[in-house]
Amino acid sequence: MKFITEDDLRILFRREPFTFYDIPTGNRLTPGARQFLVDKKVPISNDPMVVKRKNEKSTEIKVEASKKEDAPKKEICKEVFQLKKKTLQAQFLEAGLELLSRDVLLAQQVFDLERTLFFIGKEGREEVITCKNCTGFHEGNMHESFEDCFEITGFHAQSEKGKEIVLLHRLRCNVRELAAEAENENLNPIINRLSQMICLEYGGKLCQRKN
Repeated sequence: MKFITEDDLRILFRREPFTFYDIPTGNRLTPGARQFLVDKKVPISNDPMVVKRKNEKSTEIKVEASKKEDAPKKEICKEVFQLKKKTLQAQFLEAGLELLSRDVLLAQQVFDLERTLFFIGKEGREEVITCKNCTGFHEGNMHESFEDCFEITGFHAQSEKGKEIVLLHRLRCNVRELAAEAENENLNPIINRLSQMICLEYGGKLCQRKN
């Protein structure tokens, strides 16, 4: 099952505003995505004929054009994504090395996330991220897109675990940037796991996410 996020709908709406939204079979809307449709006053319809009547003319024209135009574009985006992903992997390795002298267990978690990142986009192999349930995250929503649990400031940087928090926050920012650019939801579990790790470094066993 794939979760359709608010960012997905915003991108679709910018490309072409729609008056109805039909949830694809087997997919589900995140709470943020559902609220976005409510705010835009877009009815959610599961009847494909309703959508077909509203968009029949434009769809027929665009389907054929997209097959020719999007195929090479997607291939280029895939290559760029793989190159940027390698750079990101190097940043994880660098951070892991820097953390080794401070916290071996935390460094190992960063190395594990680098391996998970390596397998994203690889056919036939999917790495599962270990998720410990907390106030904000659980196995059912780790693939959704969330904002930071709390804003990282100079206050956190000067705390006892400031070095660890800043390193993890920088990795999270870099992953989120790539996820937004590539429109790739498979990176969300890594972002959310980094958020959990940051919370644990700052608050120990107490989850810092505010609902």
